[in-house]
Amino acid sequence: MRYECGQTLIETLAALAIISIVISAIAISVTTALSNATFNKDQALATQYARQGLEIVTKIRDDNYAAFTAKNGTFCLGKGQTMLGSSVPSCIVPNVDQYIRTVMIQQGGCGVNVAKVTVSVAFTNGKCSVGSYCHVQADTSCLSTVNPVQAP
Repeated sequence: MRYECGQTLIETLAALAIISIVISAIAISVTTALSNATFNKDQALATQYARQGLEIVTKIRDDNYAAFTAKNGTFCLGKGQTMLGSSVPSCIVPNVDQYIRTVMIQQGGCGVNVAKVTVSVAFTNGKCSVGSYCHVQADTSCLSTVNPVQAP
């Protein structure tokens, strides 16, 4: 009777194939997890920048109700800006790090003497086509345009 020792070439190749499949699955899982983590970070920052933009617009309104009621349209609000410039057709250049923050003011958009303000922040990642900002986080609020504190 003969005893066989060791493995055949087919067994070795099968084991290598199984190990390769397992390592590939782990690599794909890690890559996907890192991609999702980066997207979640970008999305959270975009949300934060949108909220910050809404706070800035609210402060602009609180500081000068009359000037705020004259604002209507689309505005670009860059990092560190505390004032809105002139109305523009659209914002296409990153103005808050790699994000594009846009403020849209629609006077009367929520009712009489109430402006609808939407701050949107667009960002891109590897899932967008080149040069495209395909992800947008937005924050919308209705702001009264009537000063509640009347001058004496």
